[in-house]
Amino acid sequence: MSQEAKSLETKGMLADPGDHFRGRFEVERKFNVPDIEMVRHKLKAESAVPFAVGNEETDVFLDLPDGRLENNSQFQILRHMRPSERVLWISKGPEKDACVAMDLADFDKALSVLKSLGFIETSQLSKKRDIYFYGGLHLTLDKVEGLGSFVEIAAMTDDRAKLANLGLRIQSVICELELDDFPEEHRSYRQMLFG
Repeated sequence: MSQEAKSLETKGMLADPGDHFRGRFEVERKFNVPDIEMVRHKLKAESAVPFAVGNEETDVFLDLPDGRLENNSQFQILRHMRPSERVLWISKGPEKDACVAMDLADFDKALSVLKSLGFIETSQLSKKRDIYFYGGLHLTLDKVEGLGSFVEIAAMTDDRAKLANLGLRIQSVICELELDDFPEEHRSYRQMLFG
């Protein structure tokens, strides 16, 4: 096994992510799909590339004590992925499609640092997530505790002008995978669980 392959494997990645998660803007669509195995079967048949399979993720939502970030449509999320032990700090908002993420080395230390800066934990959610790459997009097959099963199709970019074309590409994949037969969900998992 090459050194690069070992490095990817230790982070729970089965493939090089390339530019899939790079960017300041994200366009995504989400569908409530009771049988995500049907979608997984279609992805395999289309030779989608598995990126991470069997992850359990915990998202810790953070805000300042006065709630000013959420009041300004800004969300700070510290994500802990297991078994890979990958940790992401995700910042969403205040613009609709604004989303920036960065890898961190240690979940407990990162949470301690953020709390020492005055952040407080406002909520948590847990999900099982598999990620596939298909057609220049990333697709997640999610089982969210307390909500059910969902398929998200997303892409990230640094160029806001590309969002419309990425949205068209996402729509094309939705049709290819027949996801338009299922209810689309416009709320985040956090909004669905906590209002």
